[in-house]
Parts: sequence; C-alpha cells; structure tokens
Amino acid sequence: MSRLDDKLAFRLVPMIETIRHNNKRQPEVTTMDTELQQLTEAFSQFFKVEHAIAINIQPTHSPLPDETQFQAAIPEPFLLAGNIGQLNISALRSLQRLGELAEELAHYLQQQAHKLDLLLHYVLRQQDLAEYRYQTLSYGGAGLTFLAREALVPLSVLEIKLFLADNAGAVFCYGQVLSCEPDANGYLTQVVFMRIRDEDRELLVRASLQQQARQLKQKAAER
Repeated sequence: MSRLDDKLAFRLVPMIETIRHNNKRQPEVTTMDTELQQLTEAFSQFFKVEHAIAINIQPTHSPLPDETQFQAAIPEPFLLAGNIGQLNISALRSLQRLGELAEELAHYLQQQAHKLDLLLHYVLRQQDLAEYRYQTLSYGGAGLTFLAREALVPLSVLEIKLFLADNAGAVFCYGQVLSCEPDANGYLTQVVFMRIRDEDRELLVRASLQQQARQLKQKAAER
C-alpha cells in the first residue's frame, strides 16, 4: 500500500467510526422525541386553570411504576380522602331523592362530614413535606405547571402530592416532566400525570372547573 493510501485510510477510519456512532445514537433521539410528543398530546387533553395550590414534588430517579406498583404506593390518607369524598357525595344524592323529610338528616350528615374533613385535612398535612413543597402555577386533569428550584430532566419521573384548597381533597400520583425552562424565579416546569386513579383525575377536573367559575364570577363582580 502506498503512503498516500495509508494517509487516506488514516483519515477514513475516524469518519466511519463517527458515522457508526451517530447511527447508534439516532434511535435514542427518535424515541425521546416520540415520548415527548405523546406527553405533549396528553398534557393538552384537559382544561387547566391558573391557580396556586400546595403540592409536593419529589424526583424518584427510577422508571415509571406499573399500575400494580402505583396502587401499592398510594399512602393510606390519600385513599381515605377519596373514599370519604365519594361516600359523602353518594349519601347526599340519596337524601335529596327523599325530599323535605331528609333535610334535617342531610344537615346532620353535612356537619359530620365537615368534622371528618377537618380530621382528614390534619392527617393529610402530615404528608406535606417542607423540602418538597411547591405551589402550582396551573393545574387540571392532565397535569400541572410549577416553578422548580432546580432543573429537571424531560421524561424524568416525579412522585406528586396535590392538596386542594378548602379541604376539597388530596391526590397522590406519578408524573413525567414534559419541559423545564429557565425562568427569572426558577425553572418553569410542565408535568404530565402518568399514573393517577380515575376518581382522582375527575376530582382535579371538577376542582379546576370550579376554580375557573369562581374566577369568572369575581371578574364579573369587579366590572
């Protein structure tokens, strides 16, 4: 082989290795882009209201749990909160069908439900850990937006606790980071709920719509 051929081969080998390396990396980029696109579509499925509620955000540094693992991870107070809320709604609907005779009983049950709500609120607050505490900028049935104190990697998994205002309930779920961009006060972060009970998603949908109604009513009163 001539000296010219040796020089040509010397230059071609690194180029070939670079092409091979880029080809190996390409599927990873494509997969990530696909997952982010799926998260974007999921994030836009439900209405979100701009409102601040207390949340805990804790990075898990682990893959998204499957449905069985998720159900097993839900703390008892969050399960209790959902069950009591459903029982209260069902009981009051049943009493409404009885008419005026049930008015006093309904009033009594509402008082007892209020006491249970206060007790449950106290228990749930023990789940609110200061080191993971944030406030939402917006939330809804699909996800939330908040200002993180440090940058979070897109697609990373988060353990999330949401504490609705006025003892309206609490939700435990898992989410994935859709985006995280630098902001003047931190990192503007969008999170999509990926593991959440159907009844908890419905709770967040109702809460966001009710909050929007209150905001619209307040704006109308200020005109």
